[in-house]
Amino acid sequence: MKSEKKYVNMLDRALKIEDWAEKHFIDPNCVVYSLLDKQTEGPITDSFYRADDNPFTVPGFSPAEFANYENCGMTTGAYLQGQLYHYAVDKDPQNLKNAQRCFNGLKYIYNMGKQLDEGFFPKIYGNRFTAQTSTDQVLYAVMGMDHYYQYADKAEKADIDRMITAMIRFWVKRDYRYKYYTIENMQWPLGRFPSLLLLAFRHSGDPVFKDEYNRLLAMGLNEFPVEEQLRPKLNNMVQPMPYERKMHAWLISHMADAVTMETMELDFLMANDKNNPVAANWKRSIDQMWHEAILTLSPDGKMYQHTLVDMDTKEVRRPEPEIFTEEIGLLDWPGFRHISGAKTGWSTMVARAGVQAYRHLKDDSMLPVIANILSGVDLDGLTYCDDPERLLPQIRHQTRYYSGDAMANWLWAYWQGRYDGIITA
Repeated sequence: MKSEKKYVNMLDRALKIEDWAEKHFIDPNCVVYSLLDKQTEGPITDSFYRADDNPFTVPGFSPAEFANYENCGMTTGAYLQGQLYHYAVDKDPQNLKNAQRCFNGLKYIYNMGKQLDEGFFPKIYGNRFTAQTSTDQVLYAVMGMDHYYQYADKAEKADIDRMITAMIRFWVKRDYRYKYYTIENMQWPLGRFPSLLLLAFRHSGDPVFKDEYNRLLAMGLNEFPVEEQLRPKLNNMVQPMPYERKMHAWLISHMADAVTMETMELDFLMANDKNNPVAANWKRSIDQMWHEAILTLSPDGKMYQHTLVDMDTKEVRRPEPEIFTEEIGLLDWPGFRHISGAKTGWSTMVARAGVQAYRHLKDDSMLPVIANILSGVDLDGLTYCDDPERLLPQIRHQTRYYSGDAMANWLWAYWQGRYDGIITA
């Protein structure tokens, strides 16, 4: 008998995920948790971890404190986007209230960051101030607030103008340098900042931001994607790592973060500076990142954390689990050096990038890929990592998490897709 793909009512799934998220993912300060315990469907507690687990953490904070809030700027910003697009489709006032709550969550994080400096947007491990941050947290937060601006009241608009301006000024006055975990005074990729600078200029009118924007573009920073992985390898622009030589294949990994950041940044530039002489490069980069990202997708709609591309045939394959012999991580933690090829629910981030990218590429071959992800990943599939047998025993706890990134980007992808008319009810 010929097999048929099971029909999925996408609207029912979206409403089910959203209802579940409202019950479980929102903390008392309106912040969206990064991870949940799959068994309890609540935030991670110290009892979640077993004696033989070796979770990643940072000094001064427990593993549970780290896990609950590591990506909370991203998850709260992404969930805000999903609520705004849901409101734009259905006009249900509750979604706008939910969006306002998310804005208040971002404002809560922002205000905590004042302990270091105005405009510092921290990671709040354990719901406490830390001196840790990252540009992806900033990106999701400011883009979410910018989208909310059209619905904000007068006082909220003033807050958004002030917060976005200060958050970007924080980086400008430090010459885009700030620590990352144990790396002090790290130079963050300059190509991540043009979209942020243009956004700050729009909310402040301060020519310093426009001048910086033009200066960075003149450096040729966005000629190719900042987050690209495969193109330099295929063009012999980089030397293979020992692992890649042994496998006679190029490694691409953790593409969800890469494609979502790049596409969000370039989508904003295309929408707000479409006549810029380098806009053709932005469009090409969006297309390139999409095609790199989809190489990592599995047939069931999830994605592999690691993928190999044969150096000769360009054949794509899933690697077998293995430990890197060379040091590739920032800290001495086995998870940074472990090639697992495990699946993850973070493919929903690829779907969301695809929805944004389609606005510019208009490539209809993208649509069934997006649909396959959203239909393949149900509520139970909103995971951080699957396939425990592929993981080192000490990091198998990663398969016991629900992921806020997977959840929030599923909803964002679906509701923006509905709003843009590329996904039907």
